[in-house]
Amino acid sequence: MLSLNVQVPSSTGKMMAGTIDRPDAPAQAYAIFAHCFAGSRHTPGASRISKRLTEHGIATLRFDFPGLGQSEGEFAETSFTQNVDDIVAAALWMQENFTAPQLIMGHSLGGAATLQAATRPELKKMIKAVATVGAPFDPAHSVLHYADKIGEADANGSVPVVLGGRELVISREFLEDLADTNPETYLPKLRKPLLLLHSPIDVTVGIDNAQTIFQLTRYPKSLMALDKADHLLTRSGSAQRAADIIASWAQQYIEPEFAPEATGDTNAISYTARGTKYGDVVRTSDRAITTDRAKNAGGKGQGVTSTGLYMSALAVSCSQAVREAAKGMKLDDVRVEVSHRGDGTFTREITLYGDLTDAEAEQLRAAGAASTVDGYVAKGDIDTTVRTATVAERRAANKASGTAHMSAAKRR
Repeated sequence: MLSLNVQVPSSTGKMMAGTIDRPDAPAQAYAIFAHCFAGSRHTPGASRISKRLTEHGIATLRFDFPGLGQSEGEFAETSFTQNVDDIVAAALWMQENFTAPQLIMGHSLGGAATLQAATRPELKKMIKAVATVGAPFDPAHSVLHYADKIGEADANGSVPVVLGGRELVISREFLEDLADTNPETYLPKLRKPLLLLHSPIDVTVGIDNAQTIFQLTRYPKSLMALDKADHLLTRSGSAQRAADIIASWAQQYIEPEFAPEATGDTNAISYTARGTKYGDVVRTSDRAITTDRAKNAGGKGQGVTSTGLYMSALAVSCSQAVREAAKGMKLDDVRVEVSHRGDGTFTREITLYGDLTDAEAEQLRAAGAASTVDGYVAKGDIDTTVRTATVAERRAANKASGTAHMSAAKRR
């Protein structure tokens, strides 16, 4: 995984601090995550869900709303409506600078803002699915804990409150904007597949909020319980479980941005694994293998080494050749161990289990030493060519292959 810090212009021009968590292999889709009320992109809900989604091939932008975290601006000058506008602005920025997000997500008040943003015309063709975690039905729910101070804000124009050990100023305009927001006017207009995740034991935002949202929105929609999770998703594994559910659900709606090139038994293709210096994702026979250098060779040790792949090929090819040559013999099992010596040479030990004569054992040894891979090694000639291409050309090729991939999937 690679986490890339970025600066995203908000709807008012203030720069929002953001982080894009990307998978090692090319992302299948891009997404946006809006954090909870007065939180930041580093809260457990935002950070852990975004990072976990990379394991499912989804790259996610999480950002600090203006006046929060490391973003520019003053919180007192923001509003719920502006947060909705900021989500739209972030999506448009992603479309221009990376790839249009197909999935938008939000936690708590960020989820409420995401629901309204998903009804905006700017996102109509861009967004394929919407997911929320612990979202309130009424955005004004976020300030109910400070009901005793709302009168002070009305009288003085603002009121300071302490959240997460820091003081924030809630303005009269912020409260008025929340009061003017009526979810019943926009939730029925949502035309995107919707997933609502909510904990039955959430004491901050009760699960009845999710039930009300569910009643007001159209199908396709799903409501799933995050059992034993607290509102902020701080309990071990809660955020990761939410991400797994979101990814599994979203797969039926997102269109892959990157469709791996088809591979068979006669070719292998490697792609650089993002976030690593020497890592690769290798595809062959339509399967993927993650490779990397060992830590003592400058890598991160996050995959099989190239030497390991070479030894594996020698071992399995030998084993297969032995079993093919053992027809009619009493051979029960084969164990092949290939070892790499410090001088760059290799040794191979074949252990034959069964009732075999010395002549049969020698016959099988010779067969293993003459395996298919051994034959390739003996020839030693590899015709190597090189070609160059721009990043734009690769993106175009990815788009084309992705479209073809989706068309084939629909035909099936």
